[in-house]
Amino acid sequence: MTTRRRSRFSVGSRRGQAAIEVGLMLPWIAIAFIGVLNFGFCAYGLIATQNAARTIAVWGSATHTNAQNISSQASLTTICNYALAELQYAPNVGTSVNSCTGSSPISVSATYNASGADLLPTLTVSVTYTVSLMPIPGISPSSLAITRTVQLPVRN
Repeated sequence: MTTRRRSRFSVGSRRGQAAIEVGLMLPWIAIAFIGVLNFGFCAYGLIATQNAARTIAVWGSATHTNAQNISSQASLTTICNYALAELQYAPNVGTSVNSCTGSSPISVSATYNASGADLLPTLTVSVTYTVSLMPIPGISPSSLAITRTVQLPVRN
């Protein structure tokens, strides 16, 4: 009868080896996961900001025929409401943000140009959304400002 001699490096050390490998890979997996989340936040922010600018520009070009109309307080409130409606599901907006002033992550500007492209009046809308990210020290910032601008001719 033969007996196998157990090595002191056989079974017990493999469990320890797996724990060490997990410990070495866990920070890299966490960084990759945070990076994927940040990329998703930025991608959604880009799409929502572009949609907000386009929606405001379409509304403004259809309803405003001069610079006085677009700069009125009622128009600016409506423009802000359109931007908030488009960005309501963005990461740091939600229902807590109800204006485009102060410390809001959203800012909107609309300018009327009487002689734009082809000497036709145009409306230029610019929407800036500041998305909050999960910062990775030395790799990614804590926030990113996304600005989208849309220019449309004004209907007379």
